[in-house]
Amino acid sequence: MKKIKILFSICGIIFIGLLLMMLFNPAPVQGIDDTLRQVVNAHRSVAWNIFFVNFTQLFNSKETITWIVITTILSGIMVNRRFVWQVLLTIGSGVLLNRVIKLLIQRPRPTTNLLMHYSSYSFPSGHSSAAALVLGCLILLTWRVVRRNWIKVTITTILVMLVLAIGFSRVYVGAHYPSDVLAGWCLGTSVVTGFQLLFNHFKV
Repeated sequence: MKKIKILFSICGIIFIGLLLMMLFNPAPVQGIDDTLRQVVNAHRSVAWNIFFVNFTQLFNSKETITWIVITTILSGIMVNRRFVWQVLLTIGSGVLLNRVIKLLIQRPRPTTNLLMHYSSYSFPSGHSSAAALVLGCLILLTWRVVRRNWIKVTITTILVMLVLAIGFSRVYVGAHYPSDVLAGWCLGTSVVTGFQLLFNHFKV
């Protein structure tokens, strides 16, 4: 639980910091975002364009619902109803928070060098947040049911890499700024770890 508390604290601090900067002084963040986007755009290629345009859709709305259903079913079969409720509350709360914060900040999406077009607000990244929420729950599931440590570490590494790749894809296709992605990762991770700590403490 100590590692989860540390992760919760770090991600929470980063997210709150980004949120406050978006509210009161977004200019420095925007400058860094623009620079990082230029670096990413400079390394595009036809092959990578095709790959990331398709890859990033793994966490579109319909696909995310599929991920949630699979995660919920696995949680019920492999753990128990209590963990199912934890998963549903975690993902539901995270998705709701993401939408509320988007409406609060109302940051426009990038308008140049786009490979894909989205109409909603930019901060925080919904795809990055959803990936952290769903795959974070799958990591918790893994550590509950898998006995061999090397298998736990292997699965966790794969899932973390997938979360990171989804976030990077959002910047690559031009759908988000890097700070949107970082905020999405931190929001999702904070909610996952927060509910884990809550359920563990109160034994609800």
